[in-house]
Amino acid sequence: MKRGSANMWWIIIGAVIALVVMIILMVLFTGKTSKLEGGLLDCQSKGGDCSGDDPACVKKGGTVSWAFECKTGDNVCCFLSGKKTGESCKSNSECNSKKCTESVCT
Repeated sequence: MKRGSANMWWIIIGAVIALVVMIILMVLFTGKTSKLEGGLLDCQSKGGDCSGDDPACVKKGGTVSWAFECKTGDNVCCFLSGKKTGESCKSNSECNSKKCTESVCT
């Protein structure tokens, strides 16, 4: 066998090994990124609210976002502009519930 043809076999073997390693890495990263993607697209992790539907969100003074997913039913992701229950407030208009009792949204 000539020296040139021996080098060709090593190149083919190296290419096959590289292909197998690349496929294994793709399988590993695809499995891990699905969990990450679920967390990044979760509505509640971004401070949104998944209770209600589109008109109910607008009625509360919120904004509907279709970019984030709700894990419960057909609810929409609603971002309210006011403060949540338990946060400090000075007037009713600051709270999502429109009720400020003793400087706390209720």
